[in-house]
Amino acid sequence: MTISMAAPTVKPNHLHSVPRTYAPTPSITRRNTYALKVRGNAMRDCNLFDGDVIIIRRYQHDAQTETAVAEINQQKIALKQLSISRFGVELWPEDTLQPALFLHNRDIQVLGMVMGVESHPRTGLQNKPTITEH
Repeated sequence: MTISMAAPTVKPNHLHSVPRTYAPTPSITRRNTYALKVRGNAMRDCNLFDGDVIIIRRYQHDAQTETAVAEINQQKIALKQLSISRFGVELWPEDTLQPALFLHNRDIQVLGMVMGVESHPRTGLQNKPTITEH
């Protein structure tokens, strides 16, 4: 599945497998992780680009700023920076040209947090994918 960072409109129907070369911490298992392919460059300021594969840990967290995968109004999947308060959830892309989005708790479900990235090779850069923790 691909995930759009600008205007998501799809639900997950199949997921990528987590790359075997990624060595997660002992508390992370293959049972609670999955991978999504990035579509778009709205998060380029935090080094997530079109074609990258992000490794997601399935959990909801209340930290002030996390990169999260969220379902909005039971239909849209979004990858955004996330900030949770008692008033609701604010989502924003790293790209300052994109608007932030404020949602009430009933309008959003956090599906997981980004824990790693398998970078897709880009023209003029290294030729093989690399995996980094996020």
